[in-house]
Amino acid sequence: MINNDDLLYRVDRHYLGPTGYTLPVRIRYTAGLVGAVVFAAVFLIARAILHVPLGFKPLLVMVVVTVWATTRISRYVTPDRPLRSVLKAAVNDLGAPRPPKPGVTVSVTLPDRLTTDSRHDDVTARIDGEDSHR
Repeated sequence: MINNDDLLYRVDRHYLGPTGYTLPVRIRYTAGLVGAVVFAAVFLIARAILHVPLGFKPLLVMVVVTVWATTRISRYVTPDRPLRSVLKAAVNDLGAPRPPKPGVTVSVTLPDRLTTDSRHDDVTARIDGEDSHR
């Protein structure tokens, strides 16, 4: 009897090889899909941008780079953390604001309503729990 779903993820999420021929390693289905996308990206970069000639050695290098990148990406992809959320976290982390480097001058502009000397009664900040209909 299976008490939790951990064993289901362990058994059902892996490709063991063709029928009758078991592979020496277990390959997760997500790793296969990630590997296909990574290989397409590596191939496109190598051929279109770097102008690498098509031959056995360049393809072997592309496959090695693909396996390396796929294993690095697959470390973070689990059933609890799907690929979409890992990619979204990476994009959010890369686009997050960073603190300024030492020695760089930082200027802050304040809105006009904060820099004027006169206070208006109609502009008030509400305190949490205060009624808005007063």
